[in-house]
Parts: sequence; C-alpha cells; structure tokens
Amino acid sequence: MAIQQRAERTRQEILSAAARVFDRWGYERASLARIAGDARVTTGALVFHFATKGDLAVAVRARARAVTGITVESACLSAEGVGGTAVDKLVITTHALIRLFETDPVARAGERLARELQPTDPASSRDCPWRREVSRLARYAVAEKALRPGVDATAVATLIGYVVTGVELEMRCPCPPADALRLLGDGGPQGPCVPESGALHGSAEERLRRIWELILPGLVHPAAQPSQDPAVTPRKPGPASTPAPLAPGQTSYGSAPAPAPRPQGPLPQGPRTPAAPGLHPPTPRTAAPGPHAQGQAPRPAPGPTPPPRPAPHTSRPMPA
Repeated sequence: MAIQQRAERTRQEILSAAARVFDRWGYERASLARIAGDARVTTGALVFHFATKGDLAVAVRARARAVTGITVESACLSAEGVGGTAVDKLVITTHALIRLFETDPVARAGERLARELQPTDPASSRDCPWRREVSRLARYAVAEKALRPGVDATAVATLIGYVVTGVELEMRCPCPPADALRLLGDGGPQGPCVPESGALHGSAEERLRRIWELILPGLVHPAAQPSQDPAVTPRKPGPASTPAPLAPGQTSYGSAPAPAPRPQGPLPQGPRTPAAPGLHPPTPRTAAPGPHAQGQAPRPAPGPTPPPRPAPHTSRPMPA
C-alpha cells in the first residue's frame, strides 16, 4: 500500500513538472531529461510512468481540462446565485479563466499544448471545456434576446475565444516596469527600450476588463444590459455625442454662467460722436424755478423762431 502511494505521488510530481516545462518551453523544446530534472527523478523513473513525451502531453492536457472545467462551472454557479444573465456569465467566466491562467501552470500548459498540437489533433478545440461553455452561453444569450439583432452566437463565441487566448498569450510577455524601461533605455546597441505601441498594460484581468468595455456595447442589446459586476463595469451603449462647449463663466454642464463682475468707480467716457450737419443734438432739459413753482400753470416751451417775413411792397406816386 505504501509503495502504491509513493508511486502515485511520484506520478503527480512528474505531471506537475511536465506542466511547468511545457508551459515554459513548449512541446518541441521540452525533453524527458528536462522534465525529469525538474521533477527531481531519474529518467528511468519517468519512463516507468510515461513511456513517451506524447503520453506526458496527453496526461497534462487531461489535467488542464479538469481544472478549467471546474473553474467555469463554479463561475456560472456564482452568477446564477445573483440572478445573472447569460451575458453576465460570459463576463464572469472569462475573468475566472484569466485568474486561473495567472496562477496555475497546468492550465497554461494545457492552453499552449492545445495550440501547438492542434494541427495534428483537430478535435482538441472541441474537447476544451471553457470553449464549450462559452459557446453554450452565447447561444443562451441569443435565446434571451440579450444580443443586438443580427449578432450570431458562433461569431460571439469565436470572438471571446480570441480575446481569452490573446490575453493568455500577453501574460507570457509581461511588460517590464517603468524603472526597468528607464534603465534599459539609457543606452546600448539596441537603442531605447520602449513598450509596444498600442499594447494594453496592467494586469491580465485589467486588460480583459478594458476589452469587455469596448466590445460589450457592440454585442449587447440596449434593453438588456449586464449587471454591474466588480470584475467589469460595462458602459451603456448609445449614440455618441459631443458635449457643447461651456459658456463663458460656466463651471460645469447644467450650471448657469457666473455673473460678470460689476466695474468699480465711474464709467469711462468714450469719444463723442459729432452731430450731422444741419441737425442740432438734443439739449437736456433742466428744471428751473419759475412761476409753476408757486402753483401756476407751466408755460409751454418756446418753439422755433420763424424767419422774418418781408415787408409788403408799396408803390409811390411819381412827382409831376
């Protein structure tokens, strides 16, 4: 009994070592000697449990499928507990997968082996548990009418598969921190080291969250928005609009402009405009004391003085 337990423990250690080697080096560059060295066993002990490298790859992929299957099932059950829709389950499942890929070399090794061995094993994609679950959830989303009209479930499942695979590949090429970039960029024959143009930075889950924010408005029907999940906060799709510029003195949209400050002191006197020829500018009338101050009726204002009328012409008699 003890011998069987020790043999099983050795087998599991070899599988874990093989997963680490496959995850780091890939199938072609992995060797039985390298796997045996990582497992700290002899090559003979390794061959006793796994005759070929192909047998090791099959066993690692079987363990990876079991791990990912449990992960996606738990994620869907957690979404059902809060009344999540199929779109909610899609988002939560992908985030659970990325967290698994970040922490479990067996799951990562299974993904890498599936890509590298797919030309020789076309059925490998159909055996992937998380891809089957994503396809199922995409069909449920169409049945719930949660997707926009004309969106195909197969296309949605393919897109999500590309997203998960892309984020998992990016995890294998982490961006160096800013301090390392500054030190590497000080000189050298390769020139300054700068991050790849257009690449998303941050943790793998943060990258996935930003990708979901971009693709959700194009997939989800406006009337069926996914619930607010702590892993991702989708934006409500709608027509893009450019806000009008703020008015002078306005601090934010919806607020009235601030009143202009009143000038202090006397108002400045501007230049006077000369009156047109032939016209007299109006003269301000000032009240002067007169008879109307004692209760008498005010006199009408004098009008314009008429020009003098010529005297009538009279004829004088001629002297005799």
